[in-house]
Amino acid sequence: MLTLLFWVAGSTHGMVTYDDWTSNDAQSGSYTVTIDHNVVDSTWEFVFTVDPWDAEGLGLFVDLGDYDLSAMPLLSNVSWDPAVTDGGVVIWDTDTSSSNCGKGCNINGLKAPLPDPDGEWEFVFRLGEQGFDGIQTYNFSVNDAALSGVTEADWGLMAVRSQQLCPPGTTLVDGDDNCDGSDKSYGTGVIDPDPPPPAVPVPGTPVLIGLGLVVLASTQSKKRKRA
Repeated sequence: MLTLLFWVAGSTHGMVTYDDWTSNDAQSGSYTVTIDHNVVDSTWEFVFTVDPWDAEGLGLFVDLGDYDLSAMPLLSNVSWDPAVTDGGVVIWDTDTSSSNCGKGCNINGLKAPLPDPDGEWEFVFRLGEQGFDGIQTYNFSVNDAALSGVTEADWGLMAVRSQQLCPPGTTLVDGDDNCDGSDKSYGTGVIDPDPPPPAVPVPGTPVLIGLGLVVLASTQSKKRKRA
């Protein structure tokens, strides 16, 4: 019982991080995307940010290999920073080979190496609106019921469509007058085996601790009786 207790208390999972990109142009934005499995809420949590802030996200394409979504995906916990009026995240498409992510948003010509035999993007997310939104970071979650059997190792190729791409050495916080470019990039994720511990304790852990103490006390009591 104590072995089980220590295993539950110390068990962790990996966070998938995307921060190495191949662009269809000479320059890629400074995107970082993390995907983390929240076992408490039964969701996969996405954080898309650009740091330094030299571009603004518009579309996000995610590949899970030869996989079809097992249920209707539900979006939740959507927020963005800075919290300007115009924002939002939507699931634009699923299980698709299309390169479209809405008005003014596509990855045409990127030639991202989607693996055979599936050749599809399992998720296409639309981030914000066309034109400068003033948003650096997007947070959102997808229910894991739609991703039956998926693990951190299954998150594969990802593509980003950005707008407001700045010239090298400049950022949007310095003013967006010259940041009128755009970018289409793709990359693969790396699993971090030791991400920061979750802020919310795993449900049932206090119960297991109490049960472990009861078993320990019972064992000590039996030893005293035998003595």
